[in-house]
Amino acid sequence: MINIKLNPLWSKTVLVITFCFLLFLSSYVLIDPKGSAKNLLSIYNFFAINFESLFLYFGFGVLVFLIFIALSKSGSKKIILDGRSNYSYFSWYSMLFATGMGAALLYWSTYEWLVYYANPLEGEEQSLLKARSYPLFHWMFTGWALYILPTVAFVFSLMKNSNTPLTFSGILLKEQSGPIRIILDIFFIGAILTGAGVGLALSFPLMSAAISKLFNLNQTIYLDFLMLLICMCIVSISVFRGIQNGIKKLSNFNIILVITFLTLILVTGPTKYIVINTLEPVTYVLKNYLSLSLFKSQYSLDWTVFYWAWYIALAPAVGAFIVNISNNKTIRELIFGALIVGSLGCIFHIGVLSNISIYFYENGILDAPKIYADESLTSHALVIETVSSLNYGTLFLILFTIIAVVFLCTTYDSLSYILAAASMKNFKDMPSRSLRVFFAIILMIQPALIMFLGGKDSFMWLLVVISVPLMIIYLFLILSIFKNAIKFKKS
Repeated sequence: MINIKLNPLWSKTVLVITFCFLLFLSSYVLIDPKGSAKNLLSIYNFFAINFESLFLYFGFGVLVFLIFIALSKSGSKKIILDGRSNYSYFSWYSMLFATGMGAALLYWSTYEWLVYYANPLEGEEQSLLKARSYPLFHWMFTGWALYILPTVAFVFSLMKNSNTPLTFSGILLKEQSGPIRIILDIFFIGAILTGAGVGLALSFPLMSAAISKLFNLNQTIYLDFLMLLICMCIVSISVFRGIQNGIKKLSNFNIILVITFLTLILVTGPTKYIVINTLEPVTYVLKNYLSLSLFKSQYSLDWTVFYWAWYIALAPAVGAFIVNISNNKTIRELIFGALIVGSLGCIFHIGVLSNISIYFYENGILDAPKIYADESLTSHALVIETVSSLNYGTLFLILFTIIAVVFLCTTYDSLSYILAAASMKNFKDMPSRSLRVFFAIILMIQPALIMFLGGKDSFMWLLVVISVPLMIIYLFLILSIFKNAIKFKKS
């Protein structure tokens, strides 16, 4: 008989749920990759069509609620977390942004405008203003509000009881046992695991396309596995070293690279064109934020609902990690830091990369709308072709590739750390190195295998399907925040 001894500080329930979910997900997807993706897409479409208004009002409501909490007396409360380090504002913002945004931001910043330009709303002509504005709207305030709602709920719960486990059940239940706890933890862990799969599904084709372009190689499964091995080594080393010596340094390096990359494009490219055509759509979004948030359109059905579902599903992992790095910050700094700095970072990305693509189109350098229409290049290859068309294109492509790799790694080291932290019985207990590295390897290998075997679309649709029950859980998180805020106000 094999006797396996687990660390007494580990939560057996969380570990069992994690392994069972991985087994279930792998079995469901791999038995019929195309069929599972089709079924999950049908479920998502049903929810998107029938609950479009709910998604729109929920997203805007969360934004208003968090601003209210930030401006209230509770917003001035300082977050004190036993056993967690303090971080400078630069490191804090770097980790916050790198965790919330991955290589997907590089991809959509360059590509998303095409979707709206090529598919104008019914009765309207093609509009570059709207094509520039909708990506900004989808990556600004509401998305970040949805991200940090769980963070604020975790913070209030930990301020009341520093032994709170870092899971939904830890916030919402007094007794850490019973079927309700298992259900809550299934959704918490399920969102993290499917989020890991989506991260790979979006990032790997982009990285492979960049490597293929740089070295004139064919995109093969061997190249993908080589990239997987490189990323897995980086993530494992980063998460092994912990937040202070690993994740923080990697995030700082990533943000410095991103700022350098975008600034160089701005300086060496059509600077005035980019600045003017970034400020105009930002102004449009701010003036029309209420209508963009609440009024239905084909864009809201096809894209806004998808984005809000995406943020809702990724929020448990992002929110839980942000808790770990927010020691000695106030709740007001936490909320406005995410909403303002996160949004500004996305505006910088989208403003530069979208407008350089549009500039190439208007000046006959690269006709992206035509390529989009005739599908002569994949979407990822089109992004790489856009970067390659810049002045000093090879240099920019090298920087782009490094940033994409590091962005992926900063996302996965955060996910690994949070899954390990959630596996501890108490928040005070730091997750062991072995557990962090173990989850880092599992989180990359399992979804990678599914992706290579044709199941990547299943991850994407499962992630957004999970957002529907998560919205119900988030309503209870809002109630929890409100009740704790009142208690702190009275004290």
